[in-house]
Formats: sequence, C-alpha cells, structure tokens
Amino acid sequence: MATTIVPSNLVVTITESYSLNGVDYGNTMNKTYTDNGQVSQRVMSIAGKGAEATVWTDILALSTVDGQGQVVKADYKYFRITNLDTVNTLYLRTYNGADYVAFEVAPASSLLLMDAGYDGTLTSTIVTLRDIEAISGQSSSTTEAIDVEFVMVTA
Repeated sequence: MATTIVPSNLVVTITESYSLNGVDYGNTMNKTYTDNGQVSQRVMSIAGKGAEATVWTDILALSTVDGQGQVVKADYKYFRITNLDTVNTLYLRTYNGADYVAFEVAPASSLLLMDAGYDGTLTSTIVTLRDIEAISGQSSSTTEAIDVEFVMVTA
C-alpha cells in the first residue's frame, strides 16, 4: 500500500517549577518517541458511575488490528488522558484480559502512560502497556457525566 504519511517524532516535555521559602525546586524532562505514524485524539463524555458503581464507559481498545475505537497494542508508544471536569474525579481502569489496574485522575488533572511498562499492583508480575486490552472510565459522581480528552500515539 502506498501512503503519504511520513512517520515523525513525538516530543513530550514535562516542566516542574516550585518555590518554597525562597528556594526553587523542579526540573524539565524531555522524552522523544521516534517513528510514530498514528495518533488518536478525542474529547468524549464519561458517564456517572451509577448507583451500583458499575457503569463504565469504554475509551479505547488495544488489539492486533486497527479498527473503530481500537489501536494496535504492539505499536503503543504514549497515552495521555485529561479530566476536563472541575469537580468530579475520573476513575480510569486498564484491563489486560485477567486483571484491572485502576487510577484516579483528579479534576483538571492528567495521567500519562509513557513507554511500554508499569508495575501492576493486582498481580505479582509486571504488567506492560502492551498487555492492555481495554481502557475505560467512570465519573466519581453517581449521576453526572464528565468530559475527558485523550491522546494515543502509536508507531
């Protein structure tokens, strides 16, 4: 297949700046992810958790092929999700086919899943992001939905 897409680099810059009692703290970190050819970016609504806290909204699936709402997990490079709500917390969970790993994303905050691995607390083995099959979320409110924005970059 001929394509006009030229893979490019993603540069992520994180800057921390803090001053306490006249002393400055912080750092700047740059991370470059090379040869990326795909990006998914979306703003979407995440439903309230419901009275039984069982309502989850599917955000993204990771599989062996590209498809609607789905990316190739072997090509994973970078994922950022931002809770755009100013009151309610985003409950985010990842699923690897056997276990869930959950995160809380405070109002007006972001979560970055960088590189291919992290240490899962639900198992005794390391769970990598390439093991994730699904990412879903729910609002901390029983009834109020929240908006989120995510960016997913793959090779």
